[in-house]
Amino acid sequence: MWFKVDDSFYSNPKTAMLSDGATALWLRSGSWSAQQLTGGFVPARMVPMFRGSDDSVRELCDAGLWAYDEQKDGYQFHDWSDYQPDGEEVDALRKKRSEAGKRGANRRWGKPENGKNGKTDGKCHSKPMANAWQTDGKSMANSCPVPVPVPEKKEKEEYSSSFSKEIGVSDFELMTEKAHANAAIIRDYPNLDLSDAWNAFAARHYGETRTVSDWCRLWKGWCQRRARMSGIPPSKRHVHTWKCSHVLEALGRDEETAQADEKACELADRLNKEKS
Repeated sequence: MWFKVDDSFYSNPKTAMLSDGATALWLRSGSWSAQQLTGGFVPARMVPMFRGSDDSVRELCDAGLWAYDEQKDGYQFHDWSDYQPDGEEVDALRKKRSEAGKRGANRRWGKPENGKNGKTDGKCHSKPMANAWQTDGKSMANSCPVPVPVPEKKEKEEYSSSFSKEIGVSDFELMTEKAHANAAIIRDYPNLDLSDAWNAFAARHYGETRTVSDWCRLWKGWCQRRARMSGIPPSKRHVHTWKCSHVLEALGRDEETAQADEKACELADRLNKEKS
């Protein structure tokens, strides 16, 4: 789905005086929001992923292109719904296209090879064929082969195979997997300058192609080494217990009603495994 930009964007009073950094941040975050169907909302934690600086954020807010949402801790595009497609409509369109593709595949693979205009040729079941069946002993299935529909799991295999495709570092920058990696890096090294780290990483690996999983592994390792070389210690990992705030909140309990029962212990164990 496209992120729509007006052809007078370059001369609009709100955008004409923006710095290159603020303009790039607006475009990158807008395309991400259109892809992820966030309705023009950009979480503050995602700004480093778009290589945005605090000055660029202030420019967009001062120009009225962004508005800070304190409750959600993020930024809302101004008049997003006036110019961009509704998220529900986009989602419905994607599903409609997917279903249309499935129906087309079914028709393509389900059409008899010996038919005309989708109709089976009656000669296939004529008397000579019956005689051949009786005299030669050949299987009817071998004489009149029927196309076998492609299993549905092929779609899943093709989808998963896209993750094995090698891409460049600039394409990896826009992948959702990189956003997830950024979130993990920020959690482990909150004092690391992610924007500077990415600029150095992108320059180092310019022109290379790798799979998404390989890029994620390299990017995380790069940030870990950069943090160690800069003397930035990792944040202390939180260990979930039956009485920690996360478990209590998930179970609807408080400190007074906290219990070391099987339910609380299992939840704490699961949360610890999810983080590892």
